[in-house]
Amino acid sequence: MTVAPTGSAAALLNGSTYHSVLGIRPINKKGEVFGNEYTIIAQVKGKLDGVDYIFLDEVSMVACHEFYKISAQLCKARNVTDIPLGGVNMIFAGDFAQLAPVGGQSPYQKTVGTSIDASQTLKGQQAAIGKALWHQITVVILQENMRHKVQSIEDAKLWTALENMRYAACMLEDIAFLRSKIAGKHPGQPRLANNFFLQCIYYYSI
Repeated sequence: MTVAPTGSAAALLNGSTYHSVLGIRPINKKGEVFGNEYTIIAQVKGKLDGVDYIFLDEVSMVACHEFYKISAQLCKARNVTDIPLGGVNMIFAGDFAQLAPVGGQSPYQKTVGTSIDASQTLKGQQAAIGKALWHQITVVILQENMRHKVQSIEDAKLWTALENMRYAACMLEDIAFLRSKIAGKHPGQPRLANNFFLQCIYYYSI
């Protein structure tokens, strides 16, 4: 089963949002879930029937308190309360340097702790539990870009600049390289009238 935090991301994967699959719904001012909880859990249980793995993409957009909700729903649906995620096999994927969660903190940031006390709000307690859950997940960071295995000197410069941009750590040489690619009429600048660019436009338009 493939899920994602947003409808757009889920559509690209031919999947669904994890909110839809796991019945994670908004709550009212009284802290109550919209809809009958028993019916929701029964529906989630049916959707998980025969599912061996859940693949969740764009993990950078999942906040700590959302991790708690994901685990809580899986535990309820599987009737397994002593194992994180209800014992369901989950694979999380994504780029940690991409879009951050909306209305919450990322589980791999240091702004959220794993301790709970009475002074915390419900969301704060959920975030702490979600952070603790994240600490139990094995994280594998892929560092070799397979798309750029064979590259020219120019390719290497572009790849280095893009990698540094991801972490807001551009060097002066990165900026100089990117500026050298700005089209214009001055000597040494790329010309959009060049046949190379005209062919690119043609290829992408068909």
